[in-house]
Amino acid sequence: MERAATYEREGMLTEAYDRYAELYLRKPREVEAHVGMKRTAQGLFNRMQDKASAAYAMGDLATGDGARQEAINYKASMDRQGLELEWTPLFEAKRAEAMRDRAQRLYADAESAFREERFKEAEDLAYQCSRLDPERRDAEHLYKLAQVEPAYREALLGQELGLWREAYRQFDRVAKLDAGHKDTMTRLAECREKASYTVAYVPLYNANLYPEMLGLQSVVGQLETQFAANVKQEVLDLQDPLIVMVDRDNTEEILAEQQRQMSGVYDDRSVAAAGKLLGARYVLTGKILRFDDVLRKEIEVQMQLLDAESGRILQAEIVRVNKQEIGRGAPRGQLLERAAKRMALQLAEFDPSKG
Repeated sequence: MERAATYEREGMLTEAYDRYAELYLRKPREVEAHVGMKRTAQGLFNRMQDKASAAYAMGDLATGDGARQEAINYKASMDRQGLELEWTPLFEAKRAEAMRDRAQRLYADAESAFREERFKEAEDLAYQCSRLDPERRDAEHLYKLAQVEPAYREALLGQELGLWREAYRQFDRVAKLDAGHKDTMTRLAECREKASYTVAYVPLYNANLYPEMLGLQSVVGQLETQFAANVKQEVLDLQDPLIVMVDRDNTEEILAEQQRQMSGVYDDRSVAAAGKLLGARYVLTGKILRFDDVLRKEIEVQMQLLDAESGRILQAEIVRVNKQEIGRGAPRGQLLERAAKRMALQLAEFDPSKG
């Protein structure tokens, strides 16, 4: 007990605590030893808080928070030993003040970055400022501006170059962030009008497909009909405001006309003509080259996108789905749906202004 008291008087609190703790462990009824433990532990805890407070006063938030976390961990360990330590009055107030000061410096740096058109840096700094001081509405506003301004400029550039779809996407992003930003809504409407287009789906009948399919000779054309429905639905599910699907129930008539031909295949001019009759600017076609939902469980589709006016092919892809890409359950529907979805995603990448 005397050694512990001596250490304590000399400010050697760790050594004093260890002596008090050793004595209390040997003699649990020694109340004075337990009181000494709490007193020296509180002293050590106060030193940790003082270290954090000094860092906060110097504007070093990171060092202050490191010392604060050390204090939190120490208090938790003492709590488990039944020693309830007390926080220094106004400690958290000092931390809050340091956070506000740091936030102010971050905001000033964010403003400077924004003025110099370093928008990503301004966005990051403004975000950090808002995290430190959530009540700063100016930081929140600057954070939004740092996202809006570069998007608006990219949209203007796209509009100037006639890249209407890209311009629309950027103006739409700006509108979602700030609908009142400059002339965004007017320009967005203009780009929507320029970038939107109509498309019709024309299925292509493959006369060579059905003999290879076991037991399906009596249902010729049903596969194309089902696939056409899948494609139209997947295009609608894109919810792309720039794609207008002309969805007239003419699939069976188109297939019947193709089947009446010896080859069973439309040429590009026939496809384009079908699209024009449907009132579409572009025509999406799908010809199932291979289909097996029993053994190999695969589908292969030849996709094309044509200009209905000129018949020119603008996109051409081979879409494949195999059994590794489908789950349990009926493979037929899964193969058709996945192939249709990939065709719709390919269509979504099409930009008429680049074609």
